[in-house]
Amino acid sequence: MEIFERLEALIDAPGAETVNEARSMLRQFEAVVTADAIHQFLLDLMTLVFVVDAAPQNYHAPVRKLVKVRLAMLKMLGEASA
Repeated sequence: MEIFERLEALIDAPGAETVNEARSMLRQFEAVVTADAIHQFLLDLMTLVFVVDAAPQNYHAPVRKLVKVRLAMLKMLGEASA
């Protein structure tokens, strides 16, 4: 789905508005995907944005991988509910 590609693009290039953009995209899935999975993804995305802003480069890849795993979980839940 296009939304997951857009979310992955946000993960690859996080910025100040990343979380708000992701939250607005995920609103359409609240009825389909559990709220818990959405909140876990958004929390990890917020962590990624913080790490990119505050931590050395060598911490970026592990956090980015975690967020991509959460996105994959959301995608699977979305496809299973569709």
